[in-house]
Amino acid sequence: MSEPASKLPPTDMETYVPAAITVVRRSRGWPGIFLQERRGKSGAVNYPSGIRQHILYLWLRALDGELVTEQGRNSMHYAAGEARFTPAGPPVAFRWHGDVHVLMLGFEGWFLERVAAELGCAINLPGAINTATLPAIHPAATLVRQLAQELEAGPGSSVVADGIARAVAVLLLRQFQRLPPVKSPPAAPPAAVLRAVTLMRRRLADSLSLDELAKAAALSPFHFSRQFKTATGHPPHEYLIRLRVDRAQELLRQHGRTWNMAAVAREVGFSDQSHLARHFKRVLGITPSEFVN
Repeated sequence: MSEPASKLPPTDMETYVPAAITVVRRSRGWPGIFLQERRGKSGAVNYPSGIRQHILYLWLRALDGELVTEQGRNSMHYAAGEARFTPAGPPVAFRWHGDVHVLMLGFEGWFLERVAAELGCAINLPGAINTATLPAIHPAATLVRQLAQELEAGPGSSVVADGIARAVAVLLLRQFQRLPPVKSPPAAPPAAVLRAVTLMRRRLADSLSLDELAKAAALSPFHFSRQFKTATGHPPHEYLIRLRVDRAQELLRQHGRTWNMAAVAREVGFSDQSHLARHFKRVLGITPSEFVN
């Protein structure tokens, strides 16, 4: 197998399939993630510029191969059920010997970054983790096998897939990078704040004023604003926008290919499609169209 600096073109694992490999099954319409089942004969892939997605490979049959990273060349043996995680970015090449049968779970960068942010850290995955093997009993491997059942599950599969993939992402980050210590849970929000949040959720598409929210909380607008930000970390208006963006994500997962963006915007309380796109991009870092595709 050639070194990572060879002339084989850098490419995207989602779209590039070596001649020796056939995609047997694939996911469709799962925002931020994909799952493929692949079979094939002996072959090799080389990504001198790294791959674009983070990929977890779950070997469904035993496989021998040779892995080349910036750290050197390694002979690898994978038993059936074991897994390997390849982070996006660092150069990597792999040659395998004999028949291959594998599940590949891919994470777009923004998906893994969001999970990491919720854990209070940034992505910092060294290329050296390519040589680590996850045992078949590792929870991440178990969840990938469960995720494969969603390939034929029909309606709602994208919602289930999102939850399982997020759990896998947490397990991988726990395994391969240092996470900050768990903080003590914050005190429960005051009842006044909870009443205002309930009103926001019930009238998500309405134009709620600060006075209306303060009235629901039985506080003056000044004291309500201070108490709300202390409890949630956001001013009331910003919190309402984030609730709308969260609801827009749910609708796009369920109806993204049948509803137009203007309908989603109206449903969650944004004035028009551009208003939705602006806040969606600001909060999540991607546009609604990118989220759907």
